[in-house]
Amino acid sequence: MKSQFILFACFLPLAAIYIVMKFAVWMSAVNNETIYVSKERFRKRGPYVENPYADVDEEEEEYGDTTDYK
Repeated sequence: MKSQFILFACFLPLAAIYIVMKFAVWMSAVNNETIYVSKERFRKRGPYVENPYADVDEEEEEYGDTTDYK
């Protein structure tokens, strides 16, 4: 019984360090995400495409979609 307690006591600092490191990484990620989200409002957007689903080579198509020659 005493040897089990000693073994547990030896690994307890490693477990505490692991938990503290996980918490620190988690808080760092939360802080970085908060900074990113707060900057997102002021980000420059655009230029936007007028019609993104339009057929861009409509003028070049002579016979239709199945043929690829002129």
